[in-house]
Amino acid sequence: MSDLDVFTADDLRQSAHYETLGPAYFSARRMAEQLMAGVEVEDLKQAATKAADDVRDKLYDYVETFLKSDLESNLQHHIDRTVQATVQALLTGEEWALRQYVLAQRHDAESVRAAVAKHTGESLLAMRVADLEQRVADLAQALRWERESRSRY
Repeated sequence: MSDLDVFTADDLRQSAHYETLGPAYFSARRMAEQLMAGVEVEDLKQAATKAADDVRDKLYDYVETFLKSDLESNLQHHIDRTVQATVQALLTGEEWALRQYVLAQRHDAESVRAAVAKHTGESLLAMRVADLEQRVADLAQALRWERESRSRY
């Protein structure tokens, strides 16, 4: 079968009036009409409905899975940031945090104060003194270097 066998005399006759379309257009239209002749609109509607249902189900599954996962992750990060910010506020002496936990007047505040004193008392004081002594030593060294560098000039 040659390429010319796909064109009927009618395809060639019709294309004579439409230069830009050519016989291929009419051959393709004829073939499509023949193939679609046995297809009922209801069959296409059922296929389209099934495809739409399948796509919708897959989309819902995807959205549910990833939105739920994203929501859980965002919630987890928010809770973590809230706890971290509260601990940071307590450790850095933010007034609201001390007032809410350590200096509060409610019934459990006494146990919080007792625990802070017990766990931080002498050892925390000793660490703070060591920190301050190191800071003084660092400043003294920086001052010596500054004086030495000025004396050279």
